[in-house]
Amino acid sequence: VRLWDTMAKGPYGKVSKDPKGQKAKEAPQDAIVPGLRTETNEDVSGAALAVYRGHMPSAPVWSVSFAPSGYYFASAGADGTARLWTTDRPAPVRVFAGHISPSVNCVTWHPNCNYVLTGADDKTIRMWDILSGNCVRLLDGCSQGVNVVTVSPSGRYAAGADYSGIISIWDLGSGRKVNELRPPPLEATTAGSKRSASGTVRLASDPRAIHSLCYSACGTALASGGDDGTVRIWDVRGAANNMSNPAFAAKQGWGETSAGVAMSAQQLHNNTSASNRQQQQIMGMKNRPGTLTPVKSFATRRTLIMDLQYTKRNLLLSVGKYAASLPVLVPNND
Repeated sequence: VRLWDTMAKGPYGKVSKDPKGQKAKEAPQDAIVPGLRTETNEDVSGAALAVYRGHMPSAPVWSVSFAPSGYYFASAGADGTARLWTTDRPAPVRVFAGHISPSVNCVTWHPNCNYVLTGADDKTIRMWDILSGNCVRLLDGCSQGVNVVTVSPSGRYAAGADYSGIISIWDLGSGRKVNELRPPPLEATTAGSKRSASGTVRLASDPRAIHSLCYSACGTALASGGDDGTVRIWDVRGAANNMSNPAFAAKQGWGETSAGVAMSAQQLHNNTSASNRQQQQIMGMKNRPGTLTPVKSFATRRTLIMDLQYTKRNLLLSVGKYAASLPVLVPNND
């Protein structure tokens, strides 16, 4: 892991010794590219300040995240561990070991800076106490390995996406999975394929992997993006309200119980023994903002969405890579 100063100028990764920021010496003649203007040894795009070694030498580091307060940062790699570092020490101060898969894919911080969350190929997300190094929450329920995880600004919920493209939401207080967000099916236009009347053909296996999740600054929206080339905005104000997703509630076996537990629309219709007050309370929960479908979708043609970031003004930035070999993906509105 390397620490970079993006504002510094230095020759070949070393900070320039000139405090006034004057122009560095020109490179020797053998370093000049013929036909181009004279180059210097100065790297104006930043300078490496430190190198941190602790992961296994042959294991790649998949994810790095700074604590909201600074000074501390965490990393996750293919050696089955996540590690806690400080900027003034070259070795890790904590090692978080407990995932049963060899690859820990992502790491992120809780807003209170006391916990880090990691997701791995063992289909789980673990929440770690940075003081003791112990796992204090085990979040399961994913069908495939977890590729990305994020925490809401309030610190109450964690959202994680697996390789199948399903976004799961957990309540960190109880450790219970409270909702699932499933993108709509995709179709693709492919040259030389047998098309339907609409000119599209269904993909046999949709490229569903999600590479980035990001909560808005206010915590009411969750943005997702991945291999399907589409940025989706989900309304997560009612994420913990099971009535917003009856299909997920039925899958979990949640039926008519006490207040606050999901009940399907058919059960509500057939339940004639409930009092009017109970019916009004349940219907009021049902009318809360839902999470069954995204409220906004921004599709690209062949750009894989690699990262998303909300600004404090709720402006969403995205970065991706163009893949010319992929089919053109369009939502299926059938």
